[in-house]
Amino acid sequence: MVENKAVASEWHCPWNSSVIDDVVPSYRIILEANFASLTKHVPSETDPQFKWWSCRKILDSQLNDLLKTMEDEWIGPWGCLFLGERLDVESLENLATKLSNCLKSQCDFEQNDNLIKVILSGAPSVVHAEACISQSLLYKGFFGRGGCCGEQRFRAFTDRSEEIASIFASVHSLVLEAVCEDMPIDRQPVILVLDNDVQMLSWESMPILKNQEVYRMPSLLSILQKFDRSHYCSKNSSAFEVNFPCVDPLHAYYLLNPSGDLDYTQQQFEGWFQKQKWEGKAGNIPTVEEMLLALENHDLYLYFGHGSGMQYLQADSFGKLDRCAAAFLMGCCSGSLWQSGSYAPRGAPLHYLFAGSPTVIANLWEVTDKDIDRFAKAMLDSWTQNSALYCKKCARVAEDSKDGKALLPLRRRGCKAKEIAENEKCGRCEEKLRLASFISQARGACRFPTIIGAAVVCYGVPTILKRKQ
Repeated sequence: MVENKAVASEWHCPWNSSVIDDVVPSYRIILEANFASLTKHVPSETDPQFKWWSCRKILDSQLNDLLKTMEDEWIGPWGCLFLGERLDVESLENLATKLSNCLKSQCDFEQNDNLIKVILSGAPSVVHAEACISQSLLYKGFFGRGGCCGEQRFRAFTDRSEEIASIFASVHSLVLEAVCEDMPIDRQPVILVLDNDVQMLSWESMPILKNQEVYRMPSLLSILQKFDRSHYCSKNSSAFEVNFPCVDPLHAYYLLNPSGDLDYTQQQFEGWFQKQKWEGKAGNIPTVEEMLLALENHDLYLYFGHGSGMQYLQADSFGKLDRCAAAFLMGCCSGSLWQSGSYAPRGAPLHYLFAGSPTVIANLWEVTDKDIDRFAKAMLDSWTQNSALYCKKCARVAEDSKDGKALLPLRRRGCKAKEIAENEKCGRCEEKLRLASFISQARGACRFPTIIGAAVVCYGVPTILKRKQ
């Protein structure tokens, strides 16, 4: 987090060398230019330094274009594979079955029914859905073979044979009916396990994932261990189920401006934190013992300062914790993983995760204090407002029960308002409202939603917001 003064004279790249330096060399250039602009004089909101603001706007646009290019040229029409399953997936069952049967009747190979369902539920347009099905037909049910992504390579697949064209004539109406263009869709969260050579990229801000709830974890085993460690797996169900961890967003501890030089940020949040009656420190450096107690005895830890805050808590101290709060780290590069040759990356998010934190929200690169404060305010408002913990239906029911209102048929049976509220809730709020559910909307609160907003990523597993009784 940078506040109107240089904090370092030279940018230190978190990776020494990576395949992305060859594939997208502009990424390193953009991040270095971002750092350079922040180490100069950062003007106030009303300061008419148009050159500085123009530079920031250009960087924001360049990074946005780069993320779009990543999706278009690396992933092509297969962005649907990155998306979580639709919550209303049952509505596609019949259409997916019809499409699969239609393709099977006209092809000499077995179609993958699950792949068809994923394409129909995730394709952003009919054109994308048909492109995926076309590639599947050309590869006889397989995809990703022979380098199918990229605009130049994709052009070869659009020249369909007469056979494929005739097949499409028979299935086009089904695809048209199944694909919802430009409609918001509720989806399950997804967890990305990224290779060390590409984990520094902000995959979450590609156009296809902008409205998707995304988490990062270092390996598949770490995901399984995260659930197993806290006994989140359901053992009573015949099918495999995972009960996500829960945190109370009001059971929080804050460390605000411990270095004492982020006056604007402290002014923005200190009074609000005190109003919430949260425990914490502002303008002072805590002891290691205070930090350990805070992380172990609270559900949520909020850090507003320089870096990740690891300067106040050494890495080996995390091994002393029996449990660890979910972390919200709003300093510069707080979510960056540093690489040293062929060794595994290291960084603050991994220390929190290994200590038991279910979720860590942090920044991949340098950010400005005022813009990241806007993001943080939007997130905190979403977590703490009563209505934010319910869907629209449940919020209405909760408000009605608060006012003593209730549905007439249930009233006639002598039910109390509170009982009626519980009966009328949709039962899906816990599936939808999680710690990272609001990140995509909060990015929009930034003046520069890409060069600042795209820096924010979430490590961990889906974590439900749930008030303690």
